[in-house]
Amino acid sequence: MKESSALAVLNSDAGPYEKAMACDALGAVGTAKAVPALAKLLADEKLHDYARDGLERINDPAANKALLDSLETLGGSLRTGVMITLGDLGDAAAVPALAEIAKKGGEDQYATAAALSSLGKIATQESTKAILAVLASGDANAKNAATHAALAAAQKMEKAGQKDAAEKLRKAVTEAEPLARVE
Repeated sequence: MKESSALAVLNSDAGPYEKAMACDALGAVGTAKAVPALAKLLADEKLHDYARDGLERINDPAANKALLDSLETLGGSLRTGVMITLGDLGDAAAVPALAEIAKKGGEDQYATAAALSSLGKIATQESTKAILAVLASGDANAKNAATHAALAAAQKMEKAGQKDAAEKLRKAVTEAEPLARVE
């Protein structure tokens, strides 16, 4: 399906299946021109995952920006899904927003865990700084998620040849206050 045809489906009265297939097609052939139509569907409960997947596969900075911007308007599992996608993309531009969400801790433990996981996948100096801050002062749930994120970041950094940074993260985990069992 061509980009123009897929966009026509998204802007029509087509059913969810047809629109889902159009999102999938845009992930394969879409350009920055497709980003606004996909971004609009991020708030749609039925089409959110398809829109997110389409945006993730469009190789244009506008797609990442649309995902990042949606963090301000989405809530619940839709927002969590976007955070996971930003981590999968390794989008360093998302670090400040993800760090802010992670810092809030107990307000929404799922959002905190998703933000920390994504920070671990991004594995930059700035993202690991945010992980270490939560590891040092977060609540039990946040510290647990920060531990996993720190170890994931350490593994990624080690593979990238950043052995000193990886060792620093592992040491921080072992020196952190023991975690209470989270059920």
